[in-house]
Amino acid sequence: MRRLLMIVNDAAGTSQDDVVETARQVLAERAHVDVVRTSSMDDLTSALAAREDAEVVVCGGDGSLHAVLTALCLEDRLDPEDDTAPVVGLVPLGTGNDFARAVSIPTDVRAAAGIVLDGPLRPIDVIRDDADRVIVNAVHVGAGDEAGRLAKPWKERLGKVGLGPLGYVVGSVMAGARKGGWKLRVTVDGTVVSDGQTRLMQVGMANGTSIGGGAELAPGAAPGDGLGDVVIAEARTRAERLRYALRLKSGRHGSLEGVRRLRGSEVRVESMTGRHFGVNADGELLDPVLRTTWRVQAAAYRLHVPAGVEPTVPDTEPPA
Repeated sequence: MRRLLMIVNDAAGTSQDDVVETARQVLAERAHVDVVRTSSMDDLTSALAAREDAEVVVCGGDGSLHAVLTALCLEDRLDPEDDTAPVVGLVPLGTGNDFARAVSIPTDVRAAAGIVLDGPLRPIDVIRDDADRVIVNAVHVGAGDEAGRLAKPWKERLGKVGLGPLGYVVGSVMAGARKGGWKLRVTVDGTVVSDGQTRLMQVGMANGTSIGGGAELAPGAAPGDGLGDVVIAEARTRAERLRYALRLKSGRHGSLEGVRRLRGSEVRVESMTGRHFGVNADGELLDPVLRTTWRVQAAAYRLHVPAGVEPTVPDTEPPA
């Protein structure tokens, strides 16, 4: 019988016990299911090391998926060959669920568990930075990172009434109004695409389509095509920065002047003024740096996706 290891973040407490049990019941109809609650990276690595041939099922949001893939990386399991790549299932229980959205996994628990049982496996990329962090969904600097820092208290307040993802919209507007941009040199696959003379508002590399609980940074991105979707936005005027922040929610920012989108396997971002800039990696606010490099690691793991979903094929071509 097929064996599954359900990983549940213990930090969620008992508030999600009912939905976790629902997922377990659906999976247990056709598989042997073990449920492990983890509260630290040590717990997680221990659980994964003891799983033998069980497939991993992540019950949680983007942060939980990020943690599991980081633990698999620590196991040296994200550098395998072809069909030996680790298999992961996802039952989205987070508030943002940006990566689940990118691969069309529904937030309905029964439907998501059904995909774990019946969905085809597809290769999925990750992004690695120069500190060897694993990035599942997206990494970005500039106003997007600033928006994440400004959004944090708003997410907490709005989360109490079920509107947590709107916190990122609030943070984006605040960042767009306050920040005049950063002089950053951006190099994509060895080619300088921004020389640092023009102030930039945001530079991002996306594996998934959205950030911050639905802000469409890279509409149509394919998380298994071996390339990252790169977004570069010039700072320009305050009105244009605000327009960018507002359009980001719906993915209509790409048509604005000063916004470029391209694809590549490596991005390097460097400060040209000695001014540090913050980095947001999968929603985690990292310490400010003077330079950073992001690289795509293609086909790092395999994910159960809905039938008909092809994450190896982008939905759209970025504008030239």
